[in-house]
Amino acid sequence: MKPMDNYVYNSNNTLQKKTVSQTITNFIDDKYANERLGWKWDEILVPCVEDSTFDQIHRSSKVSLSILLRHDDFHFVRARHQIPDNAIFLLDERGRLYFSHRNLVSSNGRPATPFVSLRDITVDVTGRADLEDDLRLLARIAASSGGWIVSGDEISVGQWLRFNGLQVPTNEQETRDLLDLLNFSTLPEPPKYGNYWQLLDAPDTSPFKLEGNNRAIILDLKQSFTMYSEAIVNVLGRSVLIESGPSDGATTSMDYRLQQLLESTASRHGQDYLSRLGWLNEAAATQQSTELAEQLAVAAILLDLDPALDIANTHFAGFDLYARRYFKQHPSQVRTELEAHLIKHLHVAPPFAPLVAQMILAGMAPEYLFADWPSSLRMGTPAWVIATQAVHLVEALAPGASRKMTYQHLMGFSQSTKSLAPLAALQAEGSVDPVVTWAWMNGVITRDAQGDLSAKEIERAMREYDQYIDMTLKAAECFSTPLPDRRQLALQELKSQERHCDPDELLVKHRGSGGGAGRKVSVLDLYMGDELHTQDWDRIKGTSIYKSFPNLPYLYPVTELYESATNSHFESVLEGLARNIQIAISQVLPEDTASLQYGAIGIYCVQNMNYKPARVTGRYGFSPATYVPGETGRYGVILCVKHGYAVKCFELFPLRMECRYNPNLEAFFKPLITGNGYPLDTRFADKKKFELIPVDLQAYLQNVPPKTGVLSRVHVRRIGVLEAPADHSDRDNQIPFYRSSRMETLGRLVARQNPYITEKEIHQLGLQQTAREKAIEKTDAIFNIILNLIIPFKGCVEGLTSGDPKKHGGAIFDCIVDAAVLAMTIFAAPVAIAAAASKAAAIAGKLLSASRVLAKTALSLFNPLSGLPQLLKAGGKLIGRGLTKLSGHTLSLAHQAKQQLRFLTGANSYDLIKAIEHTGSATQLRTSLDTVAHARALFKNDLIEDAHQVLQKLHANDAKRLSKIPESELAHLLEKTLGDIARQSDAAQSLKKVLDPQVVESLIRQQAKKYTLANLHQFSNHNTLPELFETTLTIEYKNLQFMHNHQRTLLTTDLGKAPFDSLLDEMKFNPAGLTDNTDRAAAWIVHASSSRNDVDRVKDLLLEFSRNNKPLNDPAVYAELHKRIAPKDAGGLRSPTGEARYPSNVSGAALLEQHAKALDPAGEHFSRQMLGAMLGYHSFVDGNGRTARAVYAIAELRKNRFHPLGKAAEDALSGLN
Repeated sequence: MKPMDNYVYNSNNTLQKKTVSQTITNFIDDKYANERLGWKWDEILVPCVEDSTFDQIHRSSKVSLSILLRHDDFHFVRARHQIPDNAIFLLDERGRLYFSHRNLVSSNGRPATPFVSLRDITVDVTGRADLEDDLRLLARIAASSGGWIVSGDEISVGQWLRFNGLQVPTNEQETRDLLDLLNFSTLPEPPKYGNYWQLLDAPDTSPFKLEGNNRAIILDLKQSFTMYSEAIVNVLGRSVLIESGPSDGATTSMDYRLQQLLESTASRHGQDYLSRLGWLNEAAATQQSTELAEQLAVAAILLDLDPALDIANTHFAGFDLYARRYFKQHPSQVRTELEAHLIKHLHVAPPFAPLVAQMILAGMAPEYLFADWPSSLRMGTPAWVIATQAVHLVEALAPGASRKMTYQHLMGFSQSTKSLAPLAALQAEGSVDPVVTWAWMNGVITRDAQGDLSAKEIERAMREYDQYIDMTLKAAECFSTPLPDRRQLALQELKSQERHCDPDELLVKHRGSGGGAGRKVSVLDLYMGDELHTQDWDRIKGTSIYKSFPNLPYLYPVTELYESATNSHFESVLEGLARNIQIAISQVLPEDTASLQYGAIGIYCVQNMNYKPARVTGRYGFSPATYVPGETGRYGVILCVKHGYAVKCFELFPLRMECRYNPNLEAFFKPLITGNGYPLDTRFADKKKFELIPVDLQAYLQNVPPKTGVLSRVHVRRIGVLEAPADHSDRDNQIPFYRSSRMETLGRLVARQNPYITEKEIHQLGLQQTAREKAIEKTDAIFNIILNLIIPFKGCVEGLTSGDPKKHGGAIFDCIVDAAVLAMTIFAAPVAIAAAASKAAAIAGKLLSASRVLAKTALSLFNPLSGLPQLLKAGGKLIGRGLTKLSGHTLSLAHQAKQQLRFLTGANSYDLIKAIEHTGSATQLRTSLDTVAHARALFKNDLIEDAHQVLQKLHANDAKRLSKIPESELAHLLEKTLGDIARQSDAAQSLKKVLDPQVVESLIRQQAKKYTLANLHQFSNHNTLPELFETTLTIEYKNLQFMHNHQRTLLTTDLGKAPFDSLLDEMKFNPAGLTDNTDRAAAWIVHASSSRNDVDRVKDLLLEFSRNNKPLNDPAVYAELHKRIAPKDAGGLRSPTGEARYPSNVSGAALLEQHAKALDPAGEHFSRQMLGAMLGYHSFVDGNGRTARAVYAIAELRKNRFHPLGKAAEDALSGLN
């Protein structure tokens, strides 16, 4: 598929994901590579995309590993193993060190797969103290980058998967599932207003919740600018130029017209609403008044029409969004009828009805707004359940995003993300409502007198849907049994009795009659020809084969084996057909079910009419031209039903699982029914010719979709009768109509009387005769029957067999809408087609299986702890889009799922309108407490004693306890907890030996803000994140120690000698030949900078500071200089890193200040000492090089000189190389 753009996505992350996906695709399509490497994803390499999220984490550890590899002691290891310079080194999270050459494997011109062959050299560094310490430190860092650190420009596929929280596949199927996930896991950017219900569906703890008095205030305000009972949207819309008809410009799209309406309303009335609601005094409101006002406009419009609206309801202002009348209707019908309801009953002006309908449905039933549903999709079917579940999943993650997805992307996202645990769990809980709706539309469940659904009825809905899907899948299983193969049966029997016998060994005839002299025949062919038991055939010479294999003459006759197998297969086909017929009948409209259940049914097959020309018979006889019955349609029958005095006719197509009422047939079949009026005395005529009857003959003959408005010349023949039941007073209402014993009988009767393939034909297809040519004509005729089964899935099969990946992906999802139509009985089709059909059937089967919901999942939503009653009130949904109101667990799952997607797609957030913060005063009170007190109040647990226990609670992610806690509060608690743990670490104590405790505290506090809840939940052990934090502080300590020692050494070193005196070639930075030292210094600074600088501005700074004689080793002076030469540096924290030798800017600033005080500005080498210290300590987030060179240049200019130092001198002074 064409990847969808993820909003706020990191393009580097997307590129990295594509690179991994392509590498996996190349590997899995290369059988030789599969055999060579197996599924060792830690050894398969993929390019690392620079500046991707993974690269940012992995880069510093990779640099640290390269520093270790340059250690003097490691030179001996290299020499011992003759390790080349281009070797790849890998370190795992256990501290094991490996090296390898970069290898390639490919076959048949396919793209090569790079891989490593690991050689363990850990033992070579054991006992070397410095190296062992560094390995242990790097091993801890490896845990944060997928378990490995890899040198060079490549990483392993396995580590990238672990880094993103994905399961590392162990076989081909898991790998293909992973590819689906990588291809479909990105969500598009939601529309501006998402689902329009951010205020109407605000959390209970939000200060902006529109309940009770707030709703009354909004309704009262309507009176200030409307008259009488006119809908408020009509008044608001008049002042906005909104076109009601379609046009060719994007400016008149639905979203744009709604945006114009809401922005206009917010600008004219927003302040009045905010003031009356008291929200202008809220601290948050001052920053988000525009967003609040626009969301209030939505609320005002919808509350005016339905003051009691709720996102968890199934009704809006008297309109039932899930009425039974929508059974078998296309989803677009609901929106059409809702717009008509708004116009007729709520007096919304026609131009605004589509806009209002969009706002209503976006929150309450977003599945009706999806624009890319296939035309054949119908509500009340399993395909609709699957589709609705997919929409609900997307809307739970990113409200409004489903409206911008294609059908293929929607279904791909829904199914592929099941491999992510949080998403799978979220989808399971969000799948309940579609199943309940299915049960309601299909008449499986009932409401009580008040319209409520009990928990028992919900449980029944889950159970009945499960049984319905089970019946569908079992039907597919019946059809999927391979065609019996006589040769394979013979081979299996032969091997079971004499497993060492070669079935292809050739024998010659030694005795007996019947010819065959000199002809050589294989053992297997003789067994199939029923000649092996005669022992007339044997080896040309040597030991008799019957002595070598004494059981050969007594093998069970192949004919009997094959007869039994073909009979079993035929019965399996009949069972599948019978189930298909029951499923097809389940789709009959409720008003037609009574006739099928209680009436007499005549079953008629349909035959085409062949023209027979006039001819002379005998001497004087003459036979006129006429039409005679011909081929019988194998793929459909007509059910003629007499119930009371009414006659109804249905066209039944078992393989298409379709049963449709055809009222136009009643006039034709009524004359075929006779009787005295009693149900048990109904009789149906045997046969009848019809000249022009309203049926599509090709649907019966070729299994194509039946067309309407077609007239055909046919002959109908009665093949069975199902009499009306004598008494139906004992009808079990707990059993759905389609599963009743009567419908089971009907299904078996139709299947046996009109199968699409006969037992004899199955016998012929699998005969595998030795002289097969004799049966070619017969077999090809039967084969054409089988090929007709492919026709309904033509697009699917063509796509899956095309070899084009784009068509391949689309073809799979072209078949999803027919997920219930699993009758892909293509066992005799060519291999490629059979494989394609099998794959499509498997996908459809997975979809149906995945749509099932465990009863315990549904009943868990009735948990009284979540505030749910034991009755689902009339018009209510269990989840729908009201999940934040109904299930704390579901809310937590949604949060986890969003975090998982952020890792995988690079999205910064899937939250809508981040400006609106639903934070209350209780949160503000708790956040003012210390860590343990905060946690005790939050978790309501006085047994919490220390920060480690707090972290454990946060990691456990207790859904019920955290469901209503703002994410910002949890993030704040995590910061405090990590900070408390870090302060007690050995690394923090070590830092205090070289830094003031206040500096250490500042560093820990700022570094703790870098970690998120997503980082905590990324690891299975809650201790991993604080361990990584401590590792970061350990790296900081090592860098500080190194830099402190290096800079102290410079104080007693002659910096006028090599390597500190190397100069930059004048022509490189001063091609114009400037002679003034200030001009030369400014040019030198600008040349060395990686940022754009105005040379005149730099020159002015040099002149100013070289004349003012301010002490350059004063922190205030060089801080001022930095601010002016690097004005874009926003400050903040540059975290400690193993990527370079310099420390964080917090620690660096503290040690630079301390070190600079010891320098003498009058000293000969003061300028070089300051340059080395400022570069080495790196005390600013950005602009360190510019500031250091400016200080150096000013110190030189004050002595009326300027020596442009080169890169070698800078590196030697700073110690960074």
